[in-house]
Order: sequence, then C-alpha cells, then structure tokens
Amino acid sequence: MAPITVYDAPDCWKCVELKQQLERLGVAYESVTVRGNPQARAEMVRLMGEPPLIPMIVDGDLAIWDRRRIARYLDETYGEGGDGPSYREMPAFMGGYCTPDGGCGPEGG
Repeated sequence: MAPITVYDAPDCWKCVELKQQLERLGVAYESVTVRGNPQARAEMVRLMGEPPLIPMIVDGDLAIWDRRRIARYLDETYGEGGDGPSYREMPAFMGGYCTPDGGCGPEGG
C-alpha cells in the first residue's frame, strides 16, 4: 500500500498532531511542504478548491482536510473506530473530503 501524503507547512501544530497520530497508528506517510512549493499548492487547490487548507491528506483516491475530520478518518480506517460520527458525517465546518471522481463531502471541491 502506498503511504499517505500529508500536505503540511513549517510550524503547523495541527500538522504535528496529525503526524503523531499517524506514527501511533503505525501508518506510513510522506510529507509535502506546501509553503514555497507551487506544485503542491496547485494539487491542493485541484483537490479541495480555494483557499487550500492544511493539513490535508491524500490516502489512495481520497483527499481529506481539517485535522478533526482527518483524525476521525484515521481512527476509522487504521485504528479501532472510536465513538462519534463517521468522518463522512461530520459538520461542514470540520473541513471536507473528495475523491477524484468528484464524490465530495462538506465543503468539498
């Protein structure tokens, strides 16, 4: 399985929390720093629209942003599930998700 791509920025505490969760779960990831990287920013805009928000992850064909929605997705997919709504059912103020085929959730695309 390909590693998760984490779009991040220097000094982003939300990104640090996300990476710590990935490490606790034993999930492989690669970091892509967006600041100063026009290609990374363009990819984020393509997946989520403007303005791009960090952190964002891409896991296979799924892009997810907002640390709370990402944390829930990681728990559901790689952890023990936990309590509360699915990442797909979280309110729109908690970011969104999209698949390349245009299947988007709150605030997606």
